[in-house]
Amino acid sequence: MTESRFQYLEIGSRLRRRTVVVEEPSATPAERTFFRLVETIGSFGTDLSELTSPGGLAVDSDGNLYVADTLNNRIQKITPQGDVYGLGGDDLLLHPCDVAVDNARFIYVVEQGANRVQKFGPKGQFIFAIGGPEARWQRFASPTAIFLDPYHHIYVADTDNNRVTSYTATGRWLTDYHGPRPDLSFARPQGVAVDAGGFIYVADTMHHRILRLTPDGKFDTQIGCPGPEIGELSEPRGLAIDPDGDLWVADSGNDRVQKFTPDGRVTACFPESSSGGEVDLSCPNAVAVDSRGSVYVSDSLNHRIVRLAPAGEHLED
Repeated sequence: MTESRFQYLEIGSRLRRRTVVVEEPSATPAERTFFRLVETIGSFGTDLSELTSPGGLAVDSDGNLYVADTLNNRIQKITPQGDVYGLGGDDLLLHPCDVAVDNARFIYVVEQGANRVQKFGPKGQFIFAIGGPEARWQRFASPTAIFLDPYHHIYVADTDNNRVTSYTATGRWLTDYHGPRPDLSFARPQGVAVDAGGFIYVADTMHHRILRLTPDGKFDTQIGCPGPEIGELSEPRGLAIDPDGDLWVADSGNDRVQKFTPDGRVTACFPESSSGGEVDLSCPNAVAVDSRGSVYVSDSLNHRIVRLAPAGEHLED
């Protein structure tokens, strides 16, 4: 029997998940939904429940939040009640940049520092690794993001190889995507997502755009273009698909997140403008959406996670 690698620590009675009251604007464009900041999670530090440059996020069906606590070399699991579990340490994970969780609570971690993907059981038991220092050949070069499709196929944004590569849930290689054609090649992609129809979204980070590919890798749609205006992008990173099939983008260089329809129409932006105070984001590099429509953002340089909800909707804690 494999020993669990999870460590558990309760901070006081619960981790303080701080509710934030933000004044909502009197009006927003009719074609967009306004999102408000409802909660901040974590603060700068190295103790369990603290964060240092958090990366990717995942939320399971029970509402547990998983955070790639990148510079603390661990994954943190935070329950809705605020209990905190840690998986990692310098001997297990090296700069984990992203995390994904399947329906059976198996945990997939992409480690940029070790150039590998590791799979763990629900209690942190090691299952397998793809790539890494012990691999017979190098598979990855600074991988940044990971995504599981409905069939538990693993998609990895293999950043410095300028590709997205895919595997089965057992670690068998499937295919590589280098860009649908020469004029649409990838430049350091740092985000990937797959919708229910099998369409693949790639954050083509240094080209400041999202490319949507058909399931067989052909070009379908470009979302966004370089710029600071709403609907434009600057160094987009983490991607997420919400329950309605819309795409959320961590628009890192513009210090915001945006939501797009599959055909590229922008329908939400947070913050709508730089307003100062607790609403400001600093280099957000990941986003996740739970089954209720709450949006979690990895506010990396503020060393915290923020939770957003549509204005006017009440979500129970």
